[in-house]
Amino acid sequence: MKTKISIVIRCLNENDNLNILIPILLRQTLEEYEIIFVDSGSTDGSLDTIKTYINGSNNIFLTHIKKEEFTFGKSLNIGFDKAQGDYVVSLSAHCFPTTDEWLQNLTEPFSDNNIGIVYGKQSPHKNTRFSEASVQEKWFSGKSMIKEDIFLNNGNAAYRKSLWEEIKFDETLTGLEDINFGLYAKSKGWKLYYSNEADVQHLHNENYKTIRNRYRREAEAMKVIFDRHNIYSSKNNAKLYNSTLIACMQGFFRGILYDIRKRRYSKLPFKNIVDILKYRYNQFYGTYNGFNKLIDKNKMTEMYFYPPKL
Repeated sequence: MKTKISIVIRCLNENDNLNILIPILLRQTLEEYEIIFVDSGSTDGSLDTIKTYINGSNNIFLTHIKKEEFTFGKSLNIGFDKAQGDYVVSLSAHCFPTTDEWLQNLTEPFSDNNIGIVYGKQSPHKNTRFSEASVQEKWFSGKSMIKEDIFLNNGNAAYRKSLWEEIKFDETLTGLEDINFGLYAKSKGWKLYYSNEADVQHLHNENYKTIRNRYRREAEAMKVIFDRHNIYSSKNNAKLYNSTLIACMQGFFRGILYDIRKRRYSKLPFKNIVDILKYRYNQFYGTYNGFNKLIDKNKMTEMYFYPPKL
């Protein structure tokens, strides 16, 4: 029987999460699928866990990328290249499908031959920081539909394999390889679909330095992508991604006010305010630096992808 769907999962030291994720994937109602792990140097037992499941299955595979060669785009390209499915899913190791029909809901929209990419809902995990949950709820809301904008996220997304063979993910970007891919797909006439039913719980359990670095590398990538696709010609987008210090400060205070109002209605403890302030500071300080301060390429891998633990 030909594999119809491939699930590609990038992982680095995700052992605790894999022990939650893999059983969920094996319970999916669709049967014609394979799981491909792309590991970039795990040392926490992740490889042993994956190999244990490989020994008891004929549809789970493991491949590797060297730590010093890692980028988000390159690791995905390695996984997609090995995929045998007509449709390839990109799933983060810390994204947990909420139903056994997740895979079916994520790939069902491909029955429309005009749809090239589907991305699913990401709900905040109970252990996700309050402000991170606010960001997720902002970007992943509303009913299932074809989207005119180009936001998508590889934490929970599916692609036609034939479309990937034509475009492939950019291996030089420090992030947002998904959005860059979506822009190229749209320019070729493909449609993007958002599935509210293909829900995952996304666990972001980062320290503040990692949060700052994430927003910095994404801002740096955004600057490249917007120049590449001439998005600055759009007045709304130019305003939304303005890189000035004043704009970043405005975003910082808007984020704080939004979170504090939400916290009050949620009746959460006062201590959440401190976390809100720290999160929003690192979010917008990282964004500002990403737009305005270039980093030495020799330091990029360690700083952006493998920062030392505090």
